[in-house]
Amino acid sequence: MALLGILALTAIGARAQVASTFDADLEGWRVTGDNSAAWEADTGNPGGCLAVNDRATGAMNYVIAPPTYHGDWTGMTAADSLSVDIYLKNLGGGVVNPEYIFRIAGPGGAARALSGAAYYPADGVWTHYTVPLDESQWVVEQGTWDAILANVNTLRITGEFVNGREACRVDNVVLSGSPAAVWEPCLWDTFTTGGTGDWSYQNTGGVTNPGSGGNGGGYLRIADAAGLSVMLAPATFLGDWSPMDGLGYVSLDVRILSGSGERLGVVEFIRLSGPGGSAYVTLDTADLPPVGNAWQHIRYPLDPTVWTVDAGQWSALLADVAECRIYMEFFSGSETIGLDNFGRGMADCASPDDTVIVHDPEMHVTDRYGVADIYATAYNRREGWLYGVVRTATNGLYAVTGPQRGVRLQTYDRPAHLIFDDGGNAYISEDYSGNIYRRSPDGASVLWVSGFAAGDDDPFGMTIAPPGFVGTNVNPGDILVADRGYSGPDLIWAFSPMAPENERQMIPDPGNVDYFDLAADAFDKVYISDDLDANRLRVLTADGSLGDLALDPAVPQIASVVYDATLDALYIASRSGRAVYRVSPATGDVVLVADGFGTLEPGCLEVDAPTRRLWVTDVGRGRVYELRLPGGASVDVSVALEGSQRPDPEGWRIPLRIRCFEPGADVMSEAPAAFYHLRADKHGDQVVCTLPALAPGVYDVAASADHTLMNVKRDVVIAAPAASVDMGTLAEGDAEADGAIDLEDVARLSAAWAAAHASGTYDAAADFDRNLQIDLEDLLLLTGHWLEQSPVELE
Repeated sequence: MALLGILALTAIGARAQVASTFDADLEGWRVTGDNSAAWEADTGNPGGCLAVNDRATGAMNYVIAPPTYHGDWTGMTAADSLSVDIYLKNLGGGVVNPEYIFRIAGPGGAARALSGAAYYPADGVWTHYTVPLDESQWVVEQGTWDAILANVNTLRITGEFVNGREACRVDNVVLSGSPAAVWEPCLWDTFTTGGTGDWSYQNTGGVTNPGSGGNGGGYLRIADAAGLSVMLAPATFLGDWSPMDGLGYVSLDVRILSGSGERLGVVEFIRLSGPGGSAYVTLDTADLPPVGNAWQHIRYPLDPTVWTVDAGQWSALLADVAECRIYMEFFSGSETIGLDNFGRGMADCASPDDTVIVHDPEMHVTDRYGVADIYATAYNRREGWLYGVVRTATNGLYAVTGPQRGVRLQTYDRPAHLIFDDGGNAYISEDYSGNIYRRSPDGASVLWVSGFAAGDDDPFGMTIAPPGFVGTNVNPGDILVADRGYSGPDLIWAFSPMAPENERQMIPDPGNVDYFDLAADAFDKVYISDDLDANRLRVLTADGSLGDLALDPAVPQIASVVYDATLDALYIASRSGRAVYRVSPATGDVVLVADGFGTLEPGCLEVDAPTRRLWVTDVGRGRVYELRLPGGASVDVSVALEGSQRPDPEGWRIPLRIRCFEPGADVMSEAPAAFYHLRADKHGDQVVCTLPALAPGVYDVAASADHTLMNVKRDVVIAAPAASVDMGTLAEGDAEADGAIDLEDVARLSAAWAAAHASGTYDAAADFDRNLQIDLEDLLLLTGHWLEQSPVELE
């Protein structure tokens, strides 16, 4: 658990004790797991008590203290103590000696007390436990004693002692001193340390932490059961949220591992409640990724305009949040859901479970894509989406972004790398088999190259030969591949994207090297990374000659290399350094760009120079980092939209596709130089969006939205640092998205005629005015552009 930015708000309070007698209710105490803390009125020592209701799902039960026990304990001394009464009745089971009776933890570490068989409760009677707040009486698991006491945000008491049936009750918890309040502005549960923490849950088929596969490390894997599955956030996150009013947020990551039936409309997704009131937020499950490996980051500002307050007052609720309830039920059938990186934070909090530091002041992280086990990525410029390969048991080709994000599109045997040509064909290398497959945009996958040398073949990184790369065994547009040869020769091969089995050797085996990746420049050179050589990149020319680019300083275990044509710069990744560097092709000077990654493997870098993006695949965290490169222009694009009945908010959030082509391009068939998928808010009849970065130059710019024709403006000059372009009015009516408004669109509209959003025949592709019903307005928009076609040329 990463807990940052601790700020004490009050001084050490009076030495009044904190006590829980349970004479009237549970007083905010809870039991971990899919269990419950039941209040019993007359079975305590004496009076009421907390009874542990063990559902025997496998995990140990712990009793969790409410926030009244949290805070700064440094005002207490060794004379202070923590005590509890525990009743145990063994109803038929094996003895489980306690790992501890008490455990305290916080940002400064964790400590436990009263461990082992000597502290197993007597059977059928109340046993009193007490331990002084004396470091010698505690086992410090991590951190230091003083740091732990500075902010205790978790207090656990063991509530299970039998492997089987038992009755366990807790009473008379007393902390002899009074903790001072501590405010933590950045608070997360990242599940990287294993286990399920202090979470409680209801109506699940069990919750586990696999230890990997999360959006960085472990996560909570939630199996389905009868009823709505509910997760209850630990007491660590509860208490006074007043400082976050209007300034903070609640966030979490969600992954759908499996799901059957229809997606549900989640009326309540997260509910906050306390003495002062309650409030909830909803979730549109259509915004969640498909079943697969992708994580979706979800964030809700702590603002009353975002939350529905259904009891009390917003400010009173935030003054004492006693419960945070998350409903993890998204399908009408069965499902398995992942939860990761839950927390609450302020605007300036760092991203949870993230140690990456960008050192280049002109660069920054613009996005993070969580995809379990992602190994290497490649950008498909024709579609504008990012794809990747996975090498674990679920190995294959995956979508990283786009509507199929996280979905395995094709199974391959331990794929190492992939690359796309301008036609949108993907080439996937399998280093174990020595094969390379080609997958076309329609999903057809064929064996393209069945091995190279007669010995061991291990193809990894690939690049497309640049325009001036003309030689005996290679032509511009050929694909070059590094064959590292695990126990055989290390070679560079060329093969044609036009015909299969057309491989040609570029160089003989140069000896003791490990060529993992290579990158072409914009002219006539190809740079090769050698995992064994920290002092240089090899420079390959079309005649098969090898030169050297000496690096200053040296970079160990260079696993990947890409080229930025806009700034004539190379980017390389170091496996052992877990860092990314920029290299000058002219001088070999090396500059640190970013470090702190988890695990960087061969082929972990990808670049799209026109849109000024560099992607770093961190297989250790199951995450792809998108970094903004310097040298681009910010471009404001304005588009007018037809249709006047759009409801708020659904019809006002417009997905736009902006493509930038080389001048004179056939925009209906050629791959764009730059592709942006944007989601903009409509204001009146206009949508204004911003292309975050575009390489300066002259472009033919095209704009389209769902069910519109494509508008094109030719010879648009883009200059840094900023530019703007008006793309006119987009013509509605292209339901089939085939670039023509004709009888096929009429047929699709007719099939959905008079349907509303909630009905089974509603078709969003025919809802041209986005008013959530198919009506006369949609027909008029279609007929108003009858027989028009894309592209619509603008002056």
